[in-house]
Amino acid sequence: MVPRADDLDGYDNATVYEDSTVVRVSIRRTDSDAYPSGWRYTFHYGALSAGSETLDDGTIRRYDNAHEDTNGHELHVAPNPEPETIDFPGIEELYERFWDEVPKPRFGPSDETSDTHD
Repeated sequence: MVPRADDLDGYDNATVYEDSTVVRVSIRRTDSDAYPSGWRYTFHYGALSAGSETLDDGTIRRYDNAHEDTNGHELHVAPNPEPETIDFPGIEELYERFWDEVPKPRFGPSDETSDTHD
């Protein structure tokens, strides 16, 4: 089941896998001018330790809007150190896109098994 925006608001979870990768999802509504979309989010898939297949911070793939007011919405994909600016399709669609692109078991606010490991 695809979570609705109201379900995603305030969701924050991280799961570490046996292969030393991690998925972190953090989403919240905000009325801060720094986030014109009304959302502050990070969808992160990475390694616990940086290596040749990651960015310096261990990122393999990440969507975020940490600097939305100046840089917009970004997609970070290793090994390219430069993020790609993306159009923000809405929080539900971006959440779904992220899970379609990472090779890990999905977890989220509507799942009872968010601590499942592979």
